[in-house]
Amino acid sequence: MTSWWMWDPAGTVPSRRFRSEASLARAAPETRVVRSDDFTCPVQRRRATAVRTDFLAVTGDPVQVALVEQRLWTLLVALRRAQPLRDALAAAVPKAGRAALVAEPSRELAEFDRRFDRFAAALRVLVTDPAPEQLRHTAALD
Repeated sequence: MTSWWMWDPAGTVPSRRFRSEASLARAAPETRVVRSDDFTCPVQRRRATAVRTDFLAVTGDPVQVALVEQRLWTLLVALRRAQPLRDALAAAVPKAGRAALVAEPSRELAEFDRRFDRFAAALRVLVTDPAPEQLRHTAALD
């Protein structure tokens, strides 16, 4: 699988010279760029890659595309941030009394996954049917 990266759409690319965009992305701080290598879990890496790939095919009103890009950035950062919690929940040994401790984080992850999947589905529809209404709908998703 090829590696990819996505810059923070609200940020600016450093003015310092780099040999390539890849070296620039490797050197960038975590707050400025999301890299495919940030996702150690293969399932989460596939999810992130699929959504990013779909986004690259989006065309239309630049303002709406920018809103979709900002939403994608927010979701990718949240997906990356949730990784340690997912790993901890997967490694947790079921014991009496831990159910309550695991329930709330599990619910939050499930809600995030629903939002991420809803955005991913809207993006897939947008790629197959690039209508302005679909672009506005995808940009307005929360």
